Amino acid sequence: MQINKLVDWLRNQKRNNKLKIQKKKINFLKDWIFKNNSIFHKTNNFFSIKPFLINQLKKKIFQPLIVQKEEGILGIIKQNRQGKDYYLLQSKIEPGNINGIQISPTVQATKSNYLRKHGGKKTIFLNYFLKPKKNFKIISKTKLSEQGSRFLKKKNWNILLENKGKSFPIKNNFCWLTKENIKYLLNKKNMINMDTISVLSSTIKKNSIEIKLNSNKYLNIRLKKFSKKINIKRNQITFERLKGWKITNHSIYDINKDKFSIFFIDVFANLREVKKWEQPIISDHFSSFNGFLITNINDTSHYLLKIISEPGFDKPIFTSTIFEKNFLFKLKKNIKFKSLFNKSTCSMDIINSDEGGRFLKNQTRNMICEIKNYKKIELNENYVWASHNQIIDLINQNKMTIEARNLFACCNIDKIQ
Repeated sequence: MQINKLVDWLRNQKRNNKLKIQKKKINFLKDWIFKNNSIFHKTNNFFSIKPFLINQLKKKIFQPLIVQKEEGILGIIKQNRQGKDYYLLQSKIEPGNINGIQISPTVQATKSNYLRKHGGKKTIFLNYFLKPKKNFKIISKTKLSEQGSRFLKKKNWNILLENKGKSFPIKNNFCWLTKENIKYLLNKKNMINMDTISVLSSTIKKNSIEIKLNSNKYLNIRLKKFSKKINIKRNQITFERLKGWKITNHSIYDINKDKFSIFFIDVFANLREVKKWEQPIISDHFSSFNGFLITNINDTSHYLLKIISEPGFDKPIFTSTIFEKNFLFKLKKNIKFKSLFNKSTCSMDIINSDEGGRFLKNQTRNMICEIKNYKKIELNENYVWASHNQIIDLINQNKMTIEARNLFACCNIDKIQ
């Protein structure tokens, strides 16, 4: 699609999609129940929020986690026309979106939603992913995790389907976009939904030739070694026992403001499956920072990964060189490698936001910075260099955080299948 036509289409989508949210007091909830050990929907569907005490690395972490045992579907349909790839995406409005609408996958639905537990309309194009027809080829299908800092063991199916048959009719909130269109939108603040990028991250092509600094076996050894060290133990407690957290009439939040707040909202959206609903939603206190250091080793691109443990995961996982929630860049001085992220070394600097169905206006600054002499950087046991192809393998093995794999996808959009 030509950029001017894309801009016009986006303008029309913003004009047509109406959204209104209003915060409400906890004691005025109608569809959600707030008990001392859980926040849940009266039907016991959708998701819940539960308080936990997590012991890891000899530290005690008190925080709630989103619990949603069902697996959702994040799916994109692809079509090749006259040698050029097109991806079917939709403009979707969510209560937590900063721009109102964001460009979302063809299908973005939890199991509760696509089974219509909300009593609303059907999810369009869902059957293509549940039961692909003969003229649809599965390019990739991978089960990938969501944010381990917010969810408890939550995973979604990330699927790319290619339509090998004839074109089919689409509604006006759907649009066929090229790689160039997607790249253009990535450079616009908070326009591409993080779930769209997640699907694309699992479709990136490998390099034909690579000379790796570290073997695949070595990366796994490092991960296993860290796993023995952390020994995660997680116990559900009550909200009253959440040390460092406060409950008011309007919200639940951590006093030190290094985690998040929970608000309750009424939502009206004119073009969703359901027009009115009520829900809890999570809001960070400040913006986050997500950054990769990259370098060229033996004519092969390498990314500096960090091994971390997150409250919602049972095992450690690789993430970006720096990933910090509630990150005030000017104030946080003791973050390792922070000084290497500056304009002189930067090859990418964009702002994207969390998915707006669960998160209220949470945004992240994403940076890629290049260094020339990797040997000058002192690495501790948490850090390791991985090549382009190795990161693709780690993504498909679900060993990369959503933040890291999305950042990797943002700088490799030209290589998506």
